[in-house]
Amino acid sequence: MAMWTAERWRQGARRLLLALAVLPGLAAAQAEGPHARVELLADVRGVLPDQPFALGVRFKLDRGWHIYWQNPGDSGQAPRIDWQLPPGFSAGDIEWPYPRQVSPPPVVTYGYEDEVLLPVAVTPPGTLAGPGQVSLRGTVHYLICKDLCLPEQAQLALDLPLLERADPDPAGQRAIADARARLPRHLPEVLLGAGRFGDRVYLDWPAGVAPGTAQFFPDREGQFRHAAAQVLERVDDRLRLTLTAAGPLERLTGVLVHERGWDAAGQVRALAVDVPIQSLAAAAPAGQPVSVQAADGGMGLALAAGLAVLGGLILNLMPCVFPVLSVKVLSFIQLAHGDPGRVRRHGLAFLGGVLVSFWLLAGLLLALRAAGGGVGWGFQLQSPGFVAAMALLLTAVGLNLMGVFEVGLGLSRLAGSAPQPAGYPGSFLTGTLAVLVATPCTAPFMGAALGFALARPAWEALTIFTALGLGMALPYLLLAELPGLLARLPRPGQWMVTLRQGLAFPLFATAVWLVWVLGRQSGVDAVGLLLLAALGVGFAAWGVGHAQRGARRWLPGGVVVIGLGVAAVLGFAAAMRPAAVAENQATLSTATAAGIDWQPWSPAAVDALRATGRPVFVDFTAAWCISCQVNKQVALDTAAVAARFAELGVVTLQADWTRYDPAITQALAGFGRSGVPLYVYYPPGAPPQLLPAVLTPGLVLEALAD
Repeated sequence: MAMWTAERWRQGARRLLLALAVLPGLAAAQAEGPHARVELLADVRGVLPDQPFALGVRFKLDRGWHIYWQNPGDSGQAPRIDWQLPPGFSAGDIEWPYPRQVSPPPVVTYGYEDEVLLPVAVTPPGTLAGPGQVSLRGTVHYLICKDLCLPEQAQLALDLPLLERADPDPAGQRAIADARARLPRHLPEVLLGAGRFGDRVYLDWPAGVAPGTAQFFPDREGQFRHAAAQVLERVDDRLRLTLTAAGPLERLTGVLVHERGWDAAGQVRALAVDVPIQSLAAAAPAGQPVSVQAADGGMGLALAAGLAVLGGLILNLMPCVFPVLSVKVLSFIQLAHGDPGRVRRHGLAFLGGVLVSFWLLAGLLLALRAAGGGVGWGFQLQSPGFVAAMALLLTAVGLNLMGVFEVGLGLSRLAGSAPQPAGYPGSFLTGTLAVLVATPCTAPFMGAALGFALARPAWEALTIFTALGLGMALPYLLLAELPGLLARLPRPGQWMVTLRQGLAFPLFATAVWLVWVLGRQSGVDAVGLLLLAALGVGFAAWGVGHAQRGARRWLPGGVVVIGLGVAAVLGFAAAMRPAAVAENQATLSTATAAGIDWQPWSPAAVDALRATGRPVFVDFTAAWCISCQVNKQVALDTAAVAARFAELGVVTLQADWTRYDPAITQALAGFGRSGVPLYVYYPPGAPPQLLPAVLTPGLVLEALAD
C-alpha cells in the first residue's frame, strides 16, 4: 500500500468535507415551526475567496397560512434575518419576490402563501485560510398568520467547505433562480409616468400591453390607503391606474404586477416602479374603465345608491333629525287644505334645500380629502366652532317654535281659519337645517354607501350623496304629490299651537347635547361661555319678538344688537378654548356603570392583543354622534353584554373621534366606512366582524357567540 503524502491527506480531507456538506439536513439546514418549515440553502457546494454566492431562506407554509412582504400593508410584519457570519463575510438585503394580496378589505395585507424563497447575496473576503469550512448562521424572525398571527423564529445553520475552484449546487441554483425570476424588473420599453391631484395618484404606461388586471404594491408603509379601490382605465394610448395616497409623496416606488406580463413572452409579471410624482393642476380626465381592485367587496354604484336612498329614508327617524322634520310636517298640515300646486312647490323647495346642502357637504368633504385631509361623515362636528354655532342655532329655532319670535308664520295665524304659510325660502331652509343636524347620525345602510362614495371618483360620490338626499326627502315628496294623504290630516287649529310649542323641547334637548359635546372637546370653561352666548341669543330673540308685536322699535333693535353681539363674542371664545381636557381624556381608560373597562384604542394595541390570541371589541365613537350614545346606553352598557365580555375575556377598546384623529380616520377607511358608529369584533382565530350601526344587546351577544 502506497504511503500517503501530506498533500494527498489534504485532498482526501477536502473530499470528505465536500461529501458531508451535500448530505441532506446539513447543506440545507431546516427548522420546523408549528405551521411552516424554514430552510437555508445555497447555490454553491463550497466557498471561494472573493467569489459572491447566494443563500436562500425557503418557507414552506401550511395550507391557508401566510407570511408578509417587505411592506405588509395595513397589518403584519415582514420577515427579518439576523446573520452570524464568519469574519470578513457580508450579506446583502433580502431580495423580495413580488407579493400577492393575502387578505381582502377592510384590512388589506401583502405577502406569500404556500411556498416562497427569499434570496440573499453573500460576499466572502478576499482571502480565506484553508483547508476547512465556514459556518453560515442566521436567525429568521417572521410573523405567520391565518385567522390569528404567531410570531416565530428559526435558527438556521449551513456549513460549506473552502474550495479552490467553483462548484455550483444545481438544486440550490435552480431554487434561487426561480425565486429571482419573480423579482421586479426594470424594462426600458415600458415608460412609466406619475402625477397627483389631491389624494389621487395616477400611474400610467403605454397601452401596448393588452388590458388586464394590474395591481400596484407600494414598497413602503403608510404611503397609500391599501383598502381604497385601484381603478385601471384606458386614456387615449395609455393605461392609467388610480391610487389613493395617505400622505405627502415625492416619488412613487413599489411593484406593479400585471397578470399577462410586461414583456412579449409574458414572463416578466412584476415591474419595479421608481418615478417622480408630478403635481397636477386638475384631476386627470376620465377614461374607459378596464378593471377595478375594489375595496368595497364588489359593491357597485347601483347597489351603493340604493343603500343610500334607504339610509336617507331611515335617517328621518334618527333622534338628531326628527325634531327638525317635525316642523316640516306642521307646515304640510297647514298647507293640507290649500292649493295642491302650492303644496307640491313647497315639497320641491324642501327637496332643493336637502340636495343643495348634501352637495355642498359632499363638495367640501371631497375637496378636503383631495387636499390630503383624512375626513369623513360628520367631520364638521369635530370642530368646536361648528358645534357651538349649531347649539346656538337650535336654541334660536326652539325659541321660534315657542313663539318668542316669528319667522314668516305666527302662532296666532296657525290657529286661524285663513292660514298664510311661510314662503318657499322657509321650506328650502328647513331642508338645509335638516341636513346640518343629520350629520351626527349614521342610519343603517348609510355607512357602507358613504364608505363606497369616498373611495370613488367625484361624480360617483356626488351620485351617492344625491341618492342620500332623495331618500331623506322622499316622505315629504310623497305627501306633496299625493293630495289624498294630506286631505286626511286634521284642519289647523289651536292644537297646532300646542304641538308646535311642544316640539321646541326636543330642539332644546339637542342644543343641551351639543353643549355637552363642546365640553368633551374643549372643557367646562367653554361650556360656561357657550351658555352665556345662548343667553345672548335668547335676549336677541326676545327683542325681535317685541318688535314684531309692535313695541317701540328702538328698544327691541338695541336688544337684538346687544344680544347677538354677546352671543357672537362668547360663542367665538367658547369655540377657541384649548382642547387639553379632551386630549387628556383620550389617553385614559373609562369604566361604565355596567362595569365595562374601555381602554384607549390604537392600531398597535389591536395588533398586540391579536398576537396573544385575546378577543377584542372596538367601539369607534364620538361624543357628537347621537347614534353612538344611544347604542352605548341601549346595547353596550348593559349587564348582559358586560357579563359576556367578562366571561370571554374580551378586551374592549374605544376609538374616540370627537376631535379629529388621523389614525381613526384611516382605520374607518380601512373598514370601508367614512364615519361613526362602527363596531368591530376580533374573535380569536377568526377574521374581524362588523356589527350593524344600530345595536341591540341581542346583536352584540350573537356576534360574541359566533
